[in-house]
Amino acid sequence: MGEFYLSTDCVLNGKEPINQQIYEFLRRAIIECRLLPDDTLTENDVANAFDISRQPVREALIKLAENDFVMICPKKATKVKRISKSHVLQGVFIRQNLESAVIREKFSDIKEKMVVDALEKIIEKQEIAAKNYSIHEHFALDDEFHHTIIMAAGFDWVQDLILAVKGTMDRVRFLSIEHEVSPIGRTCLAHRAVLNAIKDNNPEKAAHAMYDHMKETSLSLEEVIAKCNPDFFDL
Repeated sequence: MGEFYLSTDCVLNGKEPINQQIYEFLRRAIIECRLLPDDTLTENDVANAFDISRQPVREALIKLAENDFVMICPKKATKVKRISKSHVLQGVFIRQNLESAVIREKFSDIKEKMVVDALEKIIEKQEIAAKNYSIHEHFALDDEFHHTIIMAAGFDWVQDLILAVKGTMDRVRFLSIEHEVSPIGRTCLAHRAVLNAIKDNNPEKAAHAMYDHMKETSLSLEEVIAKCNPDFFDL
């Protein structure tokens, strides 16, 4: 079991519910593979690490279970769930079709100068992060690029759906750091292709560029899965 949270410097704030903060902390640790499949978590260990009662920890673990990140075994420690290969590929399929459709259907909103300028700045930062191999920053900017397009379209509910499916995808994405299937700079090129099509006022080309980008992501994730410890995965 990873002991990262026993020495964490994460400070809980008084603005958000404690159970939500614990949930976000553990969710991030699972997604970033600081907690690996089959690692165990106990209410006591987490509660002691944060010097809090067990109740908000229990609530956080229940929510993690509901979102398919952990499995709660009665009278036993909670285990981090293995990654579902099927859920990873279905997640890519959902994003591939949704995000390309959003561009096609809401292109007039997405091509606004303020949105285009924001996307340009994101890509420029991402290119620097890729050059410096700043993985976490690069991933964060990747998320920001996609989020900016969805929110420019005014599709906050679609964004919630994407967030619901991408957690499982992101677990494999962080595993890819160890196995580096393809240079991270390729994501910048894919984003640049989407943005160039938007600048060219070509909604079909932009939608296809996003579709192709997510298809390439699917192939990359499949390669990572094939190279990783098979015990990390379920069907």
